Amino acid sequence: MDKSVFLKKVESLDGFISIKQDQQQEVISVGSSEMEKEFERLTNETFLYEAGKPCLRVIHVHLNDGDAEYDLIYFHDLVLGKSKSPITYMIGFNDRALSATVSDAEHKTPAQMFDQFIKAYQGQSDEEFIDMPLTELAKALQSETIDADKYVSAFYTVVSVPMPEYSKMKGDSTTVLQAIKDIQGQTLIPALGSALDIVIHANAFCDNVINRSARLTSNATAEIGMMGEQAVSYGLKAASAQIADIQMRGSKLAGMAGMF
Repeated sequence: MDKSVFLKKVESLDGFISIKQDQQQEVISVGSSEMEKEFERLTNETFLYEAGKPCLRVIHVHLNDGDAEYDLIYFHDLVLGKSKSPITYMIGFNDRALSATVSDAEHKTPAQMFDQFIKAYQGQSDEEFIDMPLTELAKALQSETIDADKYVSAFYTVVSVPMPEYSKMKGDSTTVLQAIKDIQGQTLIPALGSALDIVIHANAFCDNVINRSARLTSNATAEIGMMGEQAVSYGLKAASAQIADIQMRGSKLAGMAGMF
């Protein structure tokens, strides 16, 4: 928002030039304060991720016992406030075959999601039952480590995906979207390494949560102009009301003076 433009709009309000200079400053202060509060409210509602902070947490547990490869993936969308989509997910695969998947609208820990995962896992039909080593996976989540010597291959990976400083990004929402995804990919891709493929596979079952923060943030940047216009409108209404209040106080004082 350009404050100089807002100031010119305030100065053009009916009655502004007829009030005293200190009263004019009062009107400008009230209008500016209301404009800034409304803009802050709108941005807080629209921008759901804090720049410079993690916006997604990914945990991947991989076990290969020689007979099968097991993968358990946990996604935690670190959104601010409420979300229309699930916030936490957990999904399990046996040789890429889906065993069970769960999601929750609240911020849940890996342990809490694993409890839900077990229920979904146990709810599989006998005809389509996909096995998972629940005991070993529970140990891995609890200790956040794996005794790799017991397996052909095994690892426990945790990745925190950052939200870049989007306010400094130039271009339209499509350009901002790509820029955010590129920066986030620089963290996610090297951290996951060879596990990237199975995590991307899991993402397809989890509402594309990996790209959610980039998509929502780029959409929000496209609304900045409208948010600024609404904030200015609120500020001008407050300034106009303040002018009316000053004029009313002045007329009452003038009336009282005529009584003596």
